[in-house]
Amino acid sequence: MTQTETIKVEAAEVIAAVLYGKKDMRIETKVLQSPGSNELQILVTDTGICGSDLHYYHHGRNGDFALQHPLSLGHESAGVVTAVGYDVHDFKVGDKVALEVGIPCSECKWCKKGRYNLCPDMRFRSSCKTAPHFDGTLVQKVNHPAKWCHKVPDAVKDLSLAALVEPLAVSLQGVKRSELIPEDEATVLVLGAGAVGLLTAFAAKKRGGANKVVVADISAQRVSFAVDNGFADQGIVLVGSKSTESDNPLAPAISSANFLKEKAGADVGFDIVFECTGVQICVQTSVFAAAAGAKVVLIGMGTPIQTFAIGSAATREVDIIGVFRYAGNYPDALAIVAEDGETVGKLVTHRIKLQDAVEAFEIASTPVDKDGNLVLKVMITE
Repeated sequence: MTQTETIKVEAAEVIAAVLYGKKDMRIETKVLQSPGSNELQILVTDTGICGSDLHYYHHGRNGDFALQHPLSLGHESAGVVTAVGYDVHDFKVGDKVALEVGIPCSECKWCKKGRYNLCPDMRFRSSCKTAPHFDGTLVQKVNHPAKWCHKVPDAVKDLSLAALVEPLAVSLQGVKRSELIPEDEATVLVLGAGAVGLLTAFAAKKRGGANKVVVADISAQRVSFAVDNGFADQGIVLVGSKSTESDNPLAPAISSANFLKEKAGADVGFDIVFECTGVQICVQTSVFAAAAGAKVVLIGMGTPIQTFAIGSAATREVDIIGVFRYAGNYPDALAIVAEDGETVGKLVTHRIKLQDAVEAFEIASTPVDKDGNLVLKVMITE
């Protein structure tokens, strides 16, 4: 089939999962047009459910970004090319691709600096940051700019691994922003052992060359998973603070930080702390757990306004570094899943068909499923 023939693909109905409001997701049909001249039409085989998807599903918003009209969620995606736009010459039907779902303007100062994740005109699938919203990938097929599609290496046989490239790219952005290098012989703390926390721990070791990676979470099962499967060198289960300083709102965080430092043998604190939960007490703990002159990297997105230990950070010159999505990390992320797919793939604990997307979101909302099995990454499949 030639490119000229593929662009003549007729509009067709596709099945999609569409969110109308809080816990109001409906399976319905949409009409998908033929791809534009610079687009690929992609059969979406795998889409991972992200924490931001869960926020939209349960609350109708993610932080400051609120649902304004019906929207298909999903942005951790991979699939197979089924049609090619006339002006696309680097792809063919049958190619396996990972979708980078943010479309920047490519003209602003941030784009020109390579920090296109900060583009004010970015349109990002499944996000309510802009309106009209840009539908996500919980749909049978999508048309997507070829420029923002990445060929999957032949070594990657399971396209769920290619879907994991998106959250891995977020983790790599955090490691890149931390400027972690092997020569630092750093002791790293990752707060949160969800999918992004585990991938961040893995990236800190794999690409940052951390000397020791410690993962902490309130779930003993997740902590055990992290250590048993090679994502971290040490795991610590966080317990409720025993502080009695009721007049100090930061006392629980200080107590948790001291507990972590003691358990990890990091008396002066951790060299880099990756905060992957967005939960206020964890964000507070990250500052007190950090050594003087260390860095705290904020990857988790939680409540937009929080009480923060800015005094401790300032007087000890702890750098606070924000992370928002990613820029330029897909090639490295694809290389990692090609090299270490066996490890990374263990994050996929459940696979659910698109027609059962509501069930998938309910499972993804729980730490364990009805059979007591750990829930980490729920993958929605074709």
